[in-house]
Order: sequence, then C-alpha cells, then structure tokens
Amino acid sequence: MKWRWEFLTVSEFEVALERSGRVAMIPIGSLETHGPHLPLGNDGLTIGKIADMVAQIEPVVVLPTLFYTQSYQAKLHPGALCIHAELLTALLENICEEAYRNGFEKIVLLHGHGGNTPAMEGFLRILADKGKPYSLYSIPPWAGMGEFIDQIKETENVGHACEIETSISLYLFPEGVNMEAVRGKVFPKQEELDVSPASTPVDWMATWPEGPMGDPSKATIEKGEKLVQKWVEVIVDILRRIKNDTVVPKLMRQLREAK
Repeated sequence: MKWRWEFLTVSEFEVALERSGRVAMIPIGSLETHGPHLPLGNDGLTIGKIADMVAQIEPVVVLPTLFYTQSYQAKLHPGALCIHAELLTALLENICEEAYRNGFEKIVLLHGHGGNTPAMEGFLRILADKGKPYSLYSIPPWAGMGEFIDQIKETENVGHACEIETSISLYLFPEGVNMEAVRGKVFPKQEELDVSPASTPVDWMATWPEGPMGDPSKATIEKGEKLVQKWVEVIVDILRRIKNDTVVPKLMRQLREAK
C-alpha cells in the first residue's frame, strides 16, 4: 500500500488515515554542505527514504520531506539554505494543524539533520503552551543508535558527513556519493574555541570549519546497510510505542483545558 501523502488518491487517503491509526510522519532534512563527497540535500534524501522504509513495516502516513530548515552554521559554505527560526516554527505549526484538520491525532517529526534538534525542543514547548489538540513527537537523527554506531565505526569523530553518514548514503543513494573526493582526506577536530562548558551560536563552525568530521573514506556500503536496517528497526519500535501512548494526549488535553 502507498503511504506517501502526495501519492494517495482521496479514497486511498481515507483508508491510510484509519490504517495508520491516525498517525502522520514528517521527514525533515536540510540543504547544506556535506563536504566534497555528499550532496547538499543528503539529510532530506536520507530521512525520506528511512521514513518510507518504516512505513512499509509499521503503517504511517508520510508527508512530503521538508528540505527547507535551519542550517545557519553552514552559511559559510556554498549551497546552504537556512530558514529563520520563527518562520520555520510557524511553517511546521501550520503543517501540523493541517495534518490534524485532515484527521491525524498524532504527528511525528522525523529528523535527518542534527541542526534542527535545538529548534525542535523549543517548538515542542511552544505547542504545549498553546494547548494544541493533537500530540506531537520529535525523533532526533540516529535516535537510540549510539551503542550500535560504536560497534560499527572505525573512526573516533562521527556526526556529520563522516564515516557513518557517508556509509548510510552509499547504501541508500550511491549515485549521489563521490568517494574519490575524500580519498586520503581526514577532517580533524579543531580545539581553538576554549569556553567550555559554555556554549555559543558558532560551536560547530569553530570545531568543524570544513563541515565534515573524521575520516569519511572509511565508509562502506556494507556498514551503511547494517546502519539503515538498525535505524529503521529503532524508529519502528518508537512509532509503535507512540501509537500506544496515552500519556501525551491526556496531558495535552489538560494543558488545553487549563488555558
């Protein structure tokens, strides 16, 4: 069965709504530098495919992938499109409201871009303060994958355009990866910023000025296949628990009644 919102007919939509348990998922990526070897839309391309794979196991209606998000720390590199925080949160709120208007009671934000995570923490609180009539869940990139990644990786620094992300891309869309661009190239961590434990708006830029981390040349399709299978498995488990969750809907209702 089709689960992508944009491919459903009106009659199919009604069936998908019920079969999904009235749960919708929004894959969210970015447009930003991923080094000399990965495409600018890597996060969106990846998370869109992951969402589709999840939906084939656990029914969920998948909205069109959102590529236009926050990536201000990538502005120093060509190709980044960064949406202002207030505009991004307003857009997401509008999308969630439209999903609810169409019958969805639980909405899952599935992230492929780590730079969105801080903004999403604020977004969840904004919607709680407004007492929305739907329940919202946000799943960060590689959620619950820490120990598994530690078993797979050969390099220390992973997180962006690294051995791990490059392996995933090699498996999902090898035609978009140029491994020759990083043969023998390592992206070391910079230690010039010395204000820890204080954080700043430019931590990532200062620590990883070129964008990528570590040694992407250690990436393989075989690693990518294992990582993708585990990632999908983790999200399916989270999605099933979201469907069974009664706590968030109850508390959101209480917040709404308290307004």
